Amino acid sequence: MIIIIPTCQRGELLERTLQCLVDADRPDTLKRVFVVENGKKEQAETKIERFRSVLPLEYRYTPEGSKSAALNLVLEECSGEFVVFFDDDVRIDPACVRAYADAAKDKTGGEFYAGKCNVDYDVAPPEWLKDYLPYSAKGWSYGDEIRELKEPLALGFNWAAFADDLKRAGNFNANIGPGRLISVGEETDLQKIMFSQGVKGIYLPAGLVWHHVPEERCSLAWTLERNRRMGLLVGRKLAHGPVPERLGKAVVALGKIASLRVLNLLGRLFLSDSRRFHYQQRHHWNLGVWQGQQTVQGK
Repeated sequence: MIIIIPTCQRGELLERTLQCLVDADRPDTLKRVFVVENGKKEQAETKIERFRSVLPLEYRYTPEGSKSAALNLVLEECSGEFVVFFDDDVRIDPACVRAYADAAKDKTGGEFYAGKCNVDYDVAPPEWLKDYLPYSAKGWSYGDEIRELKEPLALGFNWAAFADDLKRAGNFNANIGPGRLISVGEETDLQKIMFSQGVKGIYLPAGLVWHHVPEERCSLAWTLERNRRMGLLVGRKLAHGPVPERLGKAVVALGKIASLRVLNLLGRLFLSDSRRFHYQQRHHWNLGVWQGQQTVQGK
């Protein structure tokens, strides 16, 4: 069993995450904890030094500012290991690591695991806005019992899989994810491929973390921009489809962009903030779909 923690310019939060591992119920099967710095160096290698006496730490670095590239760097070294993924901004429940280890006991593949997520807000967003936030910014639970997943719901900062299954699925797409124009979706795409290859998804309620959410990552502007980028991902995929389907989707997206823009302008006069935001996020998603298709076609 190994743990991989990608990190990029979040030294204090990284130290908090590592302290959680120090305080955790760690199984004897945990052999290595990789901290993988990517992009600009910010002394992550120095910050982990004080934990080396209690954790089996290894440092890796890639100048490529990409979480996916950082994860793939370590996966290239793996052969058959059970891999747990945490981000550098999570607070890990003491029982979390043990829950993953117990789930994978006596197994060599064929399953991936999704842990539960709560959030640590710097400043909590309005309650109505939470309906539009991703699970990473509002928390996620699939219940209180271990159960099989039918969808790719494991969050990238708290999940686990076997290295051989990950490699068979092609590892992480280095063109998407944090550090890229399309900063979401890398773990979801990988889980979809694993599902198609017969790998089962399992939800572990005891695999609990709290995700740190700063104020700027649960704001109205951030939520709209994230929605546009989600549409961008869809648009890029549509751009590779048959021409009639591609053109039809583009026309529909353009029509929605125009109508929703008008509705947003009129909405300033008679819509509540929450209702107007509903139309704004639909506008941004369709804008992303359109832009994604144009980006690919323009190459």
